[in-house]
Amino acid sequence: MRKNNQNKTKNPLWKVVEELGNQVQRISERQNMKRKLANVKYIAVEFAYDHFKNGENEVNNAIEHGYEVMETHKSDSGIVVVLGLYRFGAV
Repeated sequence: MRKNNQNKTKNPLWKVVEELGNQVQRISERQNMKRKLANVKYIAVEFAYDHFKNGENEVNNAIEHGYEVMETHKSDSGIVVVLGLYRFGAV
């Protein structure tokens, strides 16, 4: 095991890899790599037979693009879906 550690310190390529790892760590800490809310969408889904498909398609499209359902609110004519798009790091 000791021989392996000595080889790492003598190998110039290992020093480059170690320095790059340290740089990534510093950048990650600076950007505070936490999941943050970047965008919000409110989509109305009407329960009327000839309108519900539009809202359903809009919700499915948003989910395909990375949005997540945060809340749903019931209304007299249907529901309102609140979707959020999350990003990591600085937003």
